[in-house]
Amino acid sequence: MQLTGDQRAILDGARGSYLATCMRWLVEWGEAMGARRLIPCDNTHAILAAPNLMARGATPATLEAFAAGLRQASSQKTAAGCYCTIHTAFVTLDEVDVAQNDATEVRLQREVAAMAADAGFIPTFTCAPYLVGNVPLKGEICAWTESSAVVYANSILGARTTRHGSESAIAASLLGLVPEFGVLLDENRRGTLLVEVSATLETTTDWGALGYFAGRIAGLGIPVFHGVRRPTQDEAKQLCAALATSGGVTMCHIAGVTPEAPTLEAAFHGDVPQEPVAFTGRTLEATYASLRNHTGDEIDSVILGCPHASIREIAGIAALLKGKRVADGVRLWIDTARITKGGADAMGYTRTIEDAGGRILCDTCPTNMRIPARRIVTHGFKQAHYARGMVGAEVIVAATQACVRAAVAGRWMGD
Repeated sequence: MQLTGDQRAILDGARGSYLATCMRWLVEWGEAMGARRLIPCDNTHAILAAPNLMARGATPATLEAFAAGLRQASSQKTAAGCYCTIHTAFVTLDEVDVAQNDATEVRLQREVAAMAADAGFIPTFTCAPYLVGNVPLKGEICAWTESSAVVYANSILGARTTRHGSESAIAASLLGLVPEFGVLLDENRRGTLLVEVSATLETTTDWGALGYFAGRIAGLGIPVFHGVRRPTQDEAKQLCAALATSGGVTMCHIAGVTPEAPTLEAAFHGDVPQEPVAFTGRTLEATYASLRNHTGDEIDSVILGCPHASIREIAGIAALLKGKRVADGVRLWIDTARITKGGADAMGYTRTIEDAGGRILCDTCPTNMRIPARRIVTHGFKQAHYARGMVGAEVIVAATQACVRAAVAGRWMGD
């Protein structure tokens, strides 16, 4: 790694031991990935979450040690000119009637949020920061955690970010630097897989199915979608989330939509594959079937908002629930950012949802919290994929309207 004199001085401790540690994280990671230098970072989105007792196997002593470490580092400030937001994952700062929202973890998460704000972070507490103000422009160099948001930033916004963990995103936030490798470089943003779409994509969940199918085939590659219309923001969100779930995709191209791919030729840097992979109507049906592993029709949970719901999605859910009532024994969760819920409160959507027996959950989601469930209906392929292993539930993935019908009936009613 070729470091400047200032970068070498930070690594040697000129700005204190904590920033030296941060520089070491970036340098060692960069060297492992073949980076030749560090470059300025414009925008970060870091996970700053108190360790969850269930998810991480932490003990109260571990939690206190975590907090003590944060207090030691709290004198640091985010780098000048770098827009930094944070995301939590395992608890909600609201009061909810579940044991998994451990009071100690909530207290520590509040402490984390306060320290982060003092350091210059904006606590958005969402897996979809682009819905609440963190919207980097084309070409901005970012350091984002949350794999679905990484794909969205690269593919829909035209920003540039590799997939980050907490340590590297925090280091980038404080130093304003990232190692230059992967999709930060032009040559590594070329498409590697052509997906020819003939299926009609009618719902946001259909776009998730397309992403889930393509992610499994692409692996670590860059799929290029041809034959699709321009997606809405919510459709693009589901596509990107599913791509990062079934595969290790960092970005995709939608020919004519992705900022740097106005044409198919541009997406592939002039070398378009001769043998595309087909996504047909039958492929769409088979992809849904792959995440419907239920042994019965009775349900106990409906989870909407993975990634976090937009205000438009919440408005649509409220309209579907108006005048109806969620069945006894069913929990209807709508997950969203706290900022988005504020809008839903002001517009009356929250009242409509709560009057129907639903609940808007901020900061996290039931699966990350490990809230037990036996059979889940969801509109998110990402949620359906991970819920099986994280909470051991059976899952049914379906469009939002079918999910709401199931919540009201207390059983899966079909598409």
